Amino acid sequence: MAKRKRWPRDEKLYNKIQETEFLNFFEFVRHLTNYVCKGRKMKSIITCLLITHKFPNFSLRRARGFLLLLKRFRIINSDIPCFKTLCNYRAEPIIGNLLDKLIEESSKPLAKIEQDFATDATGIRTNLFSSWYSIRCQKEIKKRDHLTIHITTGVKSNVVTALNVEIKSGNDNKIFREHVDKTSENFKINEWSGDGRYWCKDNCKKVNEVGGTPYFKVWKNWSGKSRGCMIWKIMNQKSRDNPEEYGKHYHKRSNVESTNHSKKALHGNAVYSRQKSPRINEETLRWINHNINVLNRAKYEWKINPKFMD
Repeated sequence: MAKRKRWPRDEKLYNKIQETEFLNFFEFVRHLTNYVCKGRKMKSIITCLLITHKFPNFSLRRARGFLLLLKRFRIINSDIPCFKTLCNYRAEPIIGNLLDKLIEESSKPLAKIEQDFATDATGIRTNLFSSWYSIRCQKEIKKRDHLTIHITTGVKSNVVTALNVEIKSGNDNKIFREHVDKTSENFKINEWSGDGRYWCKDNCKKVNEVGGTPYFKVWKNWSGKSRGCMIWKIMNQKSRDNPEEYGKHYHKRSNVESTNHSKKALHGNAVYSRQKSPRINEETLRWINHNINVLNRAKYEWKINPKFMD
């Protein structure tokens, strides 16, 4: 059987990034929490939660044992609370504001290389089953509940610049425009791509307002009119007149699929909390760890040293 071809890569650099993932992870967590969190107690709590969710199959009880082991060998120096304290803090809705700040600060160092962005949504399974599906179908069928995750990533590094964890699907375009606003605060926008769910005039206007060029999947039912939005017409006309050239820009969004796969493979594709707030916070913690992985890659591939590491 012929050997499958793969994209060429610098094997020496790739090995270096993979081998140093855990060596640098604890340093990145320590400096990031010190930079964002106020108070020794909150720094310790967030540090413990981030390390716990680096390993998706750990329960909080077993994770606390692992944290104690790390402290014994002086890999971390945080205070280790009991597992119930960690569980209670993770369930607090207000901690979501702090986690959003961690997403922002862990992505900002990549502003040096990121100008093109893509947005997409993916599903994360839970251990809960809704009864409405069985009632509607009048059958004893259990349909597993899912979270809907909206992410915006830089297409070069796959760093997540904006994140929404939703219990139910919907509001795709509203969330998209929120992501544009969040990302534009720290990044210069050149291009923004997305699939057909984001194909609307308001999204085109928003990307244009921050200085970017939109590239969305154009539906076949476009009438050929601008309908009060010239940037909308220009984008659609590009797609129709020169689909090959348009596709080169639009298919940058494929990188967001790589981001979803990477996160699910390394940090888990399920959440285990049963209530709304802890489910959202649990998933957000895993995406912060994804960004920390990207920072480790940036350290060796692009020689980027985050400000919070100084």
